[in-house]
Amino acid sequence: MDDPRDTGWRLDLARYEQRLAKARVMSAYFRPEYHGFDVFRRPAGMMVVTNHGLFGMESPALLHGVWDASRRAVRGLGDRVLFTTRLQRRVLAAVGGAEGSPENAHLLLTRGEICWACPGGAREALASARDRYRLFWEGHDGFVRAAIRASVPIVPMGIVGSDELLRQLYDAEEVRSTAFGRLIERFLGPKYVTPIYAGLGPLPLPMKLYFFAGEPIEVPADPTFSNNEDVVYDLHARATRAVEALLANGIRHRRADEASLPRGAARVMTRLLHLVADEVDEPPDAGHTA
Repeated sequence: MDDPRDTGWRLDLARYEQRLAKARVMSAYFRPEYHGFDVFRRPAGMMVVTNHGLFGMESPALLHGVWDASRRAVRGLGDRVLFTTRLQRRVLAAVGGAEGSPENAHLLLTRGEICWACPGGAREALASARDRYRLFWEGHDGFVRAAIRASVPIVPMGIVGSDELLRQLYDAEEVRSTAFGRLIERFLGPKYVTPIYAGLGPLPLPMKLYFFAGEPIEVPADPTFSNNEDVVYDLHARATRAVEALLANGIRHRRADEASLPRGAARVMTRLLHLVADEVDEPPDAGHTA
């Protein structure tokens, strides 16, 4: 392995708290609401899996929510592209990030830490508007194998509001047809071709974020089951269905929450935000994966 000071698996807790304090303003910008976060008071390790919001802008609010609920840090497991340079690794390490390799995941989970993974990766982080709140987890089962190897539960979570923080102007296919898009596809791969978005000037839209943590999914006590394809497939399917259900219920909760707002500026502003974001009106069907 590389030097742990570079890979970021050993956390400087004092530095983490300092970064959280600085990022709290941005977290408050989204007025987050948390449900089920008592689960993070469990002292042992756990693998949290969520849908991936646009560019991961939901991250500060998630880190703050877990910290306020449990005084525990969240160790985000990220795509290797995010950890290409030493500078990237050190910046992300300050907020708990670590390259999502099997080795790093095992070290963190067996140390009793909370790991957070977004199996949909760039496919969800750069999603087209038509794919909001749809999971693209097929073939991404590393989180299941890591949880089994470390004998820790999988905690599903749905995050609502994170897919409407920007309005999409051009989708990935339109960008891919340009010289810039072809260049990105050639050097990084097709999944990194980014749609063109717009926000509130340089800022994302101040959309309220809702976080819904579900019941932990227990895994077999025998680590060798990480190589059992039937077991891995079943746990992957259960985790996927759990997150899809949390998202569908979360979208309904948001609608009820917004419908209960008194007539006035707050209600008008909320409706305007949805219009600007070009919100997809219907929640995704449970059981959809791609």
